[in-house]
Amino acid sequence: MAEKASKALVQAAEIGSLQGVKAALEAGADIDHVQEVNNITGTALFIASHRGYVDILKLLLCKGASVTKRGEGAVAAAPLHVAALRGHTEVVDLLVHHGATLDIREAYQKTPLMIAGSWGQVDTVRQLIQLGARVDLTDFRGHTALMHCEMSPFVLDQEFAEMMALLQEAMETRLLRCCYPPCGKPGYRSTLKLCGRCKLTRYCSRDCQKQHWTVGHKKCCGHDAYTGETPDPFHEMTKYKFTLPGGLSSERILQHLFPEKFPQVREVVGPKNQ
Repeated sequence: MAEKASKALVQAAEIGSLQGVKAALEAGADIDHVQEVNNITGTALFIASHRGYVDILKLLLCKGASVTKRGEGAVAAAPLHVAALRGHTEVVDLLVHHGATLDIREAYQKTPLMIAGSWGQVDTVRQLIQLGARVDLTDFRGHTALMHCEMSPFVLDQEFAEMMALLQEAMETRLLRCCYPPCGKPGYRSTLKLCGRCKLTRYCSRDCQKQHWTVGHKKCCGHDAYTGETPDPFHEMTKYKFTLPGGLSSERILQHLFPEKFPQVREVVGPKNQ
């Protein structure tokens, strides 16, 4: 019975049925059950974060769903990663206020800020910076969020200019913020103290650290680091064939991201310089 209810929970989250989610939970569903639905493998909260179903997300968070449980694809993204990718700012805010770590990494060591920049999500980039996301972190290739913005074939001219301004200003000021969202007090590495356990969150005071621990960091601390192997990004991306609006194909994107794999292609033009 519980297994059936758990499957129903994920399916209800996928179609955006709040009543279906409530019914599955009342029937004893495992709130962190992982299942594949329409090519997305994850928990109900992961799927609701991806789809932007705010009411369902609020209910799942209230019932104690994990904000660190990752999707089971090769990228091993967390809910905050997929919310940032889709530009769901209200979802991002809810996850962070319930303890999600701003700079959580996926399999390629990308943070939500890097992913939002890669996909041209200007409002989400602004939001994550304001919440205190670090702009100086690098992924497994040594690329910062600013570099992801520069290299992305998905970013249009206006989005590019806005995001570059936001990221460059944050890089220049080097300001960090207290990771307890209701505070968010700006500061520097010398004035903000790291969480002694996970080394990922920082606080302006002991009181803010205690408050953040209570509202959700306790569930994330030490559980949000990716410990698996880094998959080959080229191999993973060749599994997918698609064409974006405007005629940008998956093959063209591969040429843009991995020019060393296409020595016969001398120049690849992305949307920013067409």
